[in-house]
Amino acid sequence: MRAPRTKPKQPSAIDENLLAIHKRIGEKLLQCPDLIQQVEDKLESRFKQGLIYRGVYLDWWSILELKNDMATLISQLCVESERMNKIRRHSPFVGILTEAEREEFFRQQQNHT
Repeated sequence: MRAPRTKPKQPSAIDENLLAIHKRIGEKLLQCPDLIQQVEDKLESRFKQGLIYRGVYLDWWSILELKNDMATLISQLCVESERMNKIRRHSPFVGILTEAEREEFFRQQQNHT
């Protein structure tokens, strides 16, 4: 007997903020595609340190493999789904935005609410 299907989980405010900041990261990657190497290094480091699960590691690598088609990589980075909400919580894109860029992003977010 199959378990009843559950409704997809509604994104939380955290998920919405993570999606918005990843969209901003995507904009920066379009301007500075060489930053993707920093992301790859961060992902490898976190995996070797045991900070992320293998499944999350593989999910991120499947996205990073699109680095030669940055528009597609960014569209995958910004997919609105339960799965992406989950893996964005373990993002290797930390450090792509400077502290000033992050502060500006959050200031703009506050002005929209």
